[in-house]
Amino acid sequence: MKLKKYENKELRKSKIISLVLACVCIISIGTIIYQSYANYQMKATFRIINGKLKMSGGSGDIEFAFYNGDKTLTTMPTKNNEEDLVFIKATCTNDAVIKWNDDDWDNIVVNNLKKTKTSCGLYFGNIVQKICTLAGEDSGACYLAKQSETDTTNLAYDDTDDRNLRYIGATPYNYVYFNCEDGVEASKETCETWRIIGVMNNIEAEDGNIGSYLKIIRDKFEKNYSWDSSYSENNGYGINEWSQADIEKVLNDEYLYRRTGTNPCYKDADYSTEACPDWTNIGIGESSRNMIVSVKWNIGTMSVDYFNNPNLITASYMYEAERSSHNGKEVCVANGGGKYCNDNVTRTTTWPGKVGLMYPSDYGYAVGGDARTTCLEKSMSQYYNDQCMTNDWLYDVRNQQWTITPVSFATNAYSVFRAHSTGLVTYDYASGANAVRPTLYLKSNVKIALNDAEDYGSVDNPFVLEYSEN
Repeated sequence: MKLKKYENKELRKSKIISLVLACVCIISIGTIIYQSYANYQMKATFRIINGKLKMSGGSGDIEFAFYNGDKTLTTMPTKNNEEDLVFIKATCTNDAVIKWNDDDWDNIVVNNLKKTKTSCGLYFGNIVQKICTLAGEDSGACYLAKQSETDTTNLAYDDTDDRNLRYIGATPYNYVYFNCEDGVEASKETCETWRIIGVMNNIEAEDGNIGSYLKIIRDKFEKNYSWDSSYSENNGYGINEWSQADIEKVLNDEYLYRRTGTNPCYKDADYSTEACPDWTNIGIGESSRNMIVSVKWNIGTMSVDYFNNPNLITASYMYEAERSSHNGKEVCVANGGGKYCNDNVTRTTTWPGKVGLMYPSDYGYAVGGDARTTCLEKSMSQYYNDQCMTNDWLYDVRNQQWTITPVSFATNAYSVFRAHSTGLVTYDYASGANAVRPTLYLKSNVKIALNDAEDYGSVDNPFVLEYSEN
């Protein structure tokens, strides 16, 4: 009997071990299945069906809630909603991240979804609330956004998905003191006068954050310089790639840091040089340099030959083209290349940096007055009529102004867009000499000092900027 008791004990022990092993296997298999499901969810695109998504206690790994300010919404707003709500931000638990696409409100992409019971809140509001949320209530961007609620003559939101706020018209009050002498009060004697292009939304900073930033442009021109000059490539007419352009190097080295002598200034094909200014005196000073945010500039262009399609280049078309994946060489290469398309420079469509030039779309969207609607429907190659140029503060009768954007040609890879003194947007060889107007974005914590004067922002009373490192 003792032997039988011993055998039963061993049998019981064996069964317990088998049961434990079975549980371990089940847990392991379940973990593998869950991880596979979670990985699928991490990459999945969730389609939101208004009125059918559970706001709480939802099934699966994730649940959503939608808000208009502090008010909970029962459904997610559609893209073209009657309230004119825009997406502001999203917050999620468990380190999940919403990747929002302003082109497609019907689908929400969730990244880094690794855990169960994840909750995401999507916040909507008007465009002013969006700018003030992203840039901060004390920011210069928020200041102008609030101004736009009453000033519809000088400020207007463009028709892009980004809903940028722009100064428009012939003479808006958009002057601002910048590049002032360090440590002194801003005045005409101690500062340069720049102008505010507007508040640009959904701009990606160098640190990856998406925000709303003031974009400004130097009011006075420097001398005319080549955008790029080249002796050996493209038959000496330059290369239309901004990241390698000669003027980009001058602006982001000498000009930005008040250095001189490293990069020459060019003024014609085949490396013909022009005397540079003394950048140590007129370059960006330290206090103003600290206000500039490094961002991802879009340097794409149209996907078709400009010569056969000049009527395409409306402000809205160019805005999309600038943000496209098309570069200034591909059309030429597709048509056989040749001596005007023989450079070995790698083309890019984005560039991280601080000092650039205006876009063609900046010029196009600056038009205002009664002509605005008509002009925005028109190709910028025709801005010389219908009072487009005379109602556009970026127009200058004395100068041809470079932009940052290359031109697509079937016959060359050296052309760049410029705003001509006759009012239209056209092109020039990169080696040609045109006016250079440094353009940049200011950090979101740069403020506009409060001032109740009716002429605040005018040429006689420019905006004053305030900035603290903290």
